[in-house]
Formats: sequence, C-alpha cells, structure tokens
Amino acid sequence: MKRTDQPQEKKEHVQPGIAVRISGQTELLDHLAALAPGKIIRYDNQSPKHVSRVKSHTFTGYTFTKDLSLLFQKCKFHHCVFENIWAFFLDLQKCEFINCEFRNSRFSHAQPGWNELIFRDCYFRNIEFDEGYMANTIFERCYIVGLDLIGQELFNTHFLDCHIENSQFQSVVYYPPDYDIADETADDVVFSNCDIQFCYFATSDFRNSSFHDSTLYLCAFINCVLANESIISENKNLAPNYASLDFQTILKSELTDPVILQNYFNIQLPDVKAQIEKISSRIAFKKVFISYSFKDKDFAVALNKILNKNGIKTFLWEKDAPGGAYLEDIMSQNVRDHDTLLFIASENSIKSKACQFELSEGRKKQEETWNNVFFPIHIDNYIFEVRQNQIRPISKASEYWDNIEELKRINSKDFTNFSDAGAVYMSTFEHAVLNQIVDHIRST
Repeated sequence: MKRTDQPQEKKEHVQPGIAVRISGQTELLDHLAALAPGKIIRYDNQSPKHVSRVKSHTFTGYTFTKDLSLLFQKCKFHHCVFENIWAFFLDLQKCEFINCEFRNSRFSHAQPGWNELIFRDCYFRNIEFDEGYMANTIFERCYIVGLDLIGQELFNTHFLDCHIENSQFQSVVYYPPDYDIADETADDVVFSNCDIQFCYFATSDFRNSSFHDSTLYLCAFINCVLANESIISENKNLAPNYASLDFQTILKSELTDPVILQNYFNIQLPDVKAQIEKISSRIAFKKVFISYSFKDKDFAVALNKILNKNGIKTFLWEKDAPGGAYLEDIMSQNVRDHDTLLFIASENSIKSKACQFELSEGRKKQEETWNNVFFPIHIDNYIFEVRQNQIRPISKASEYWDNIEELKRINSKDFTNFSDAGAVYMSTFEHAVLNQIVDHIRST
C-alpha cells in the first residue's frame, strides 16, 4: 500500500513573474515552448530567413546568461538581469526594458539592428556593443558605467537624464567627407540633461548630434567632428565641464562659439583653429573594405593590424563578418558602406568567386557614385599575366575580365616582397604599408 504521507513529486511549472534563470538560447526556447508556445517560432538550424524569434511576451524577474542569437519582437522585460551574455546576431525590435540590469556582456553584429527600444531606469556595467546598428532608441534615467559602443552605428538614439561614466563611443556616427547633413530627418545621438564623466568619444561625426544641458567632466573628443549646434547649454547651473579636443577634432570641426570653447574645453583663443592650422594639418580617415582570398589570410591579417594601428577603420572578413547572414548580402552591404575597396591581388584572389563578386559590387558602386573605389595591391604578378581566355567559368569570363581591367587601370602597389607574411620583417612591412597605403588613403 502506498503511504499517503509520502511527499508527492512536483512538476516544474514556472509562472510569469516568478524569478527564472535562463542559461542560453536553447534553454530559453525550451522554457517558452512549455510556458507560452504561441509566442515563439523556433528553428534548430537557423539561417538568415529562418531565425528563432519571440514575440509579444513579457518577462518579469528573469536572469539571462550565456549565448543569445535570436529575434525579440514587441517584448517587455521588467526587473530582468542580463549577465555574462555573449549575443552574436541578437535582434531587438520594439521592445522595452524597465528596471533591468546589464552586466559583463557583449552584444555584437546586430543585423539588421536594434530598433524602437526603450531602456528606462536600467543599469549597465561593463557592456560592449560592436559592429551593429541602433535606431529610434531611448535610454532614460539609466546609470551607465563601462559602456563601450565600438562601430555600433547610432541613429535617432537619445540618452535622457542618464549618468554615463568611464565609457567610450567610437565610430558611432559616420558621414563621407564633405557630406551635407542638411537633409537628415532626425538627430543621430542626443544627450539631454546627462552627467557624462571620464568618457571617450572617437572617430565620430557629431554635426547632427547634440549634447544638451549635459555635463562633460574629464571627457575627450579624438578625431571627431563637432559644430556649434552640437553642444547646447541653456542650464546655467551645470556642474563644471573639463573636456578636451585633439588637434584633428579642432581642424575638422566648425566649433567657433567662444562661450562653448571656454566653458566646456577651457579654450581661451577665439581663433584656435587658425592657430592649430599653423602647426598641424587635417587627416581624412576613411573606412576600408579589404578583399582577399582566404588562402592569403596571413598577409591580410598582418596588413589589417597595421591599418587599424594607424587609425583606419577596416572590414576584414576574418574578424568582422556576422554569422547567420547570406554571404553575398554581407559582401554587398559592406562594399557599399566603406569608402575604399582595398584588393589584395594574387592568383588566389583573382580565381576566387567571392573576391570577383566583391569587385563587381565595387564597380557598380563606382559607376553610381562616379568616385574611385578601388585601391589594388599585388602580392604576385598573376593579375598582369592572366588572359581573358583563361578565365573560368566561361559564363563569367566577360564580367571577371572587366574587373581585372578596372584594377589594372589603377597603379597597383607592389607587395610581392611581403607575400610570405610569416617570414616578413615586421618593421619593414609596416614602413611599406605606411608609405604606400596609409599615406595615400589619407590624402585622397
């Protein structure tokens, strides 16, 4: 006979609002499949057209950890914690986060991006966003420490009444040289009534952004572009500002308001730009897409390190290509998003279908913009030796030959002495890159 006082086994059933700890995407989808199966679409083998998603669900008191690579649509997160997250290709659309905490996490390659989000009364510590896109998003009354936005493009993103400390905003807004921003329909980034301390702003164009009644205490702007309208001070009771500008920011900016220069940057000279022009000159940094064969990867990686070291932002497939997207979409979009296509010409790359696709996309961009796109270098002489009747497949011979001819119209830089990257004396290689590539990219 079964004893009636024996404890009965309890089936796990977590109701919304009860604290739940979720470790990774698989556990999250399993949990929701039992709790709210109508709110999820699940794909065990994800692809760009088949991404797992969660829609119109409210999470209260959840803690999320580990990997997340899915789409949240119209979801609400209340009193949730995101910690030790590695989120590659995580998309958020029309979601809100109220009283949430984000700690020790990285969100990378958000494609197509984070859009129409609200973060209210949230806490961020040691968070990195990189190589993604964020638009139409509000951070309100958030406490932010150690937030790194690196190559995370921002549009119509507002920080309202936030405390921001020890953070960096690097390459968050970009416009091509001499681009007229008059036709822009919304601001890129707005900091309104924020307390900003010990922060670093680099390689960003803030002409269509504003720091409105916000304190900039011991902050630095490096290689940025500012306008008089970028800094608006109407509150007479702001805490003291001690920010700094490097020479490149001064030379590239139209920041002439003597009150702003003095109150925010302690610059007393009204003609500071004219004075700096006597001792320095403007450097135009461009974004470079590196096209190469994987068989030449060692050379490409070594070259990329030198370009990055010298302030040139690059796209290198080895480190920058997002997962879960179609290869041709990634190549096409990034060729269009970068100013220059640096082609590493070799027998390997000339015979590569992927490299030829990138060259064809570059030619299309060149024909549309009437701007020179290509910057070829060669690590062997195959580009000068190949003949059109040798090209395969025959159906692509005409297109590929047009690509090769376009490259040969331009003076290709000779790097044949450095083709074996493992055997290269690095200081000699770096000197060649500086003289033959970096200086030319900066000057054009």
